[in-house]
Amino acid sequence: MDILEKSLEILKAYPLCDSCLGRLFAQMGYALENWERGFSIKTMLHMKLVTLFRQGVDVTTDLKSLARIHKPTRRFLSTIGITVEEAQCYICGGLLSNVERFAKEAVSKVDGIEFETFAVGTTIPREILERESEVVKKFLVSTGESIKHEINRRIGKELLRLLGRRVDKQRPNILIKIDLINGKIDIVKNPLLIEGVYLKLSRRISQAKKFGNVKSSLLEKLQYIRDMYGGVEHIIHVSGREDSDARMLGPGRPLVVEIKQPTKYKGLPHLYSDGDVIFIPLGFTTRDEVRKLKEKAKTDIKLYRALVYSDRPLSEEELRKLAELSGKTVVQYTPRRIKRLNPRKKRTRMVYEIVWRFISSHVFELYVRCQGGLYVKEFIHGDGGRTTPSVAEILNTYLEVLELDVLSIE
Repeated sequence: MDILEKSLEILKAYPLCDSCLGRLFAQMGYALENWERGFSIKTMLHMKLVTLFRQGVDVTTDLKSLARIHKPTRRFLSTIGITVEEAQCYICGGLLSNVERFAKEAVSKVDGIEFETFAVGTTIPREILERESEVVKKFLVSTGESIKHEINRRIGKELLRLLGRRVDKQRPNILIKIDLINGKIDIVKNPLLIEGVYLKLSRRISQAKKFGNVKSSLLEKLQYIRDMYGGVEHIIHVSGREDSDARMLGPGRPLVVEIKQPTKYKGLPHLYSDGDVIFIPLGFTTRDEVRKLKEKAKTDIKLYRALVYSDRPLSEEELRKLAELSGKTVVQYTPRRIKRLNPRKKRTRMVYEIVWRFISSHVFELYVRCQGGLYVKEFIHGDGGRTTPSVAEILNTYLEVLELDVLSIE
């Protein structure tokens, strides 16, 4: 069955507008819009049926079916005394006649937002989708474009012309949501994700929350980025964390700053440095990269420096015992200082290498290269037996960590 024959069978069962008919054969191409394809099919059918009628073939019923949704056919039938009332499209009910009008309404909604990319999403009445499905299933249509896809495409094309911005269906700055049920238009401002690295030079700066002797937080210091993009809130995603009294040195720790509901999507923030914190922005990133950042924190190799005090005097000879901790698997229960979170949780982490430097009989320096997630302070002082093996266990002394620095993250 060719296109004309199949189209006639469909139109005899359902009155369809040009767009809805043409959409059923969209994959056949011809560089036509759906309405152009549908109108062309109807015109070809009109010419064929009128020719047959003039040859004496009784195609009056077919002509009446076509006339319901084709003005030239109604005009022809009127010349022979037959009047046919125009019918509404069975599928869209006339919705597709001027769907681009929603694009014009949406333009005013994005005023004041500096964006570069957008996407369109629509909510379509369920009954329209059900009627489309009915026609597609009844006539085994396999070459069509869905009405939702056509609506999104047509509105998007018009917005492209009106806004002069590009479409990005995967990671748009804003999503223009159009509810075709009630005509409501909403603009969803997607979060802005900025990746970078930070160094923490103070021992009184936490990552997010301020408490105790902490004077500020990394989150608080990065508020300038939120203000730059006009966001309502900002949060940080970090590859692991260090204690507030530990410094983050070396090349820094990766993090992503997320700006919620920004009004600006252009330009990178400047480098930030105030003596306590240095933040180096690197570029924009994606939600997938944030997930990878957090997963990677579990397997990163980190190098720590610790200044340690021993309750009893130690000799250099005793410190050499620490060599046996290199290559060890350490078992740790949630530290007492944070056990309110999950007191029975157990984790195992590797200590790849440990090096020491004797300073005095009561003070020494440790360099620990280990798997990410190791509680380094507890690995040193043992946490009352909750971490094993530990430096304190090997040296058989009470230890206190005076200073802790993260030197690198591999």
